Amino acid sequence: MPITRETIINEIVSDFGSEDYVLAIWLEGSDGTQSLDEHSDIDLVCYTQEGFVKDAITRLDASLNRVGQVDIAYEQSGRPDNNRFKVYHLQGTSDALLLDVTFQSESYPVSFIKEDQSVVPVVLIDKAGIIKYRNADRESQISQWRAQLKEAQGMYSQRSRAVKYTKRGLFLESLIYYQKYVLQPLVEVLRIVHTPYQADCFLVHASRDFPAKVVLELESLYGVRTVQDISERIQLTEDMFRQAVVEAELMLEQFCISQHDQ
Repeated sequence: MPITRETIINEIVSDFGSEDYVLAIWLEGSDGTQSLDEHSDIDLVCYTQEGFVKDAITRLDASLNRVGQVDIAYEQSGRPDNNRFKVYHLQGTSDALLLDVTFQSESYPVSFIKEDQSVVPVVLIDKAGIIKYRNADRESQISQWRAQLKEAQGMYSQRSRAVKYTKRGLFLESLIYYQKYVLQPLVEVLRIVHTPYQADCFLVHASRDFPAKVVLELESLYGVRTVQDISERIQLTEDMFRQAVVEAELMLEQFCISQHDQ
């Protein structure tokens, strides 16, 4: 019998989820945003009692090995003990069907912002009322957006770092500085304008989140093959960046007025 997405999730819930120290399990990613397709992976969060993250990883390893042969079991290094991340893949399943698991414990509190539609939990198990929602703190959000806008403007003001490499005719150096000092700050400002509550998502789901016109413009800006392409597109971004900043500042002003009226 083929191993499916449902097979994996059901095994995790029925077997791994039966452990007392597993307090909650939920799905995020495309399951939460209702954008699931045949290329989607599985984004899963396991929330444990304090001190049981290591046990949970060992136990999930065993559960998955009962489903099939695990041919990828990569753990990201440098994470704290109460917030670890591991990627799995089962042999014989689609290459795209990776299982991304975040293991968190009680010392890593969880709350979901109602206004943020990029992270929506699909609850599989919640034994202790772990999953809670809250409204965004407008004052804190406005402060974060202002800081992000200021940082983006500061980075874009250094675009001459990319320009000088185009003048030297060095493509790779031009490319990396073009991405860092031109495209990245532009996308950061566009995020504030179009998806403020997903302001830190950069290009993740950009084709879904941005208006079609903006998507086409960004695809053109990223589609460079020569130093000349980069030089021309740096010039093209100037009006686009300036307009995006104006729109971001207007949006922040409106948020401030709304905050004051509440």
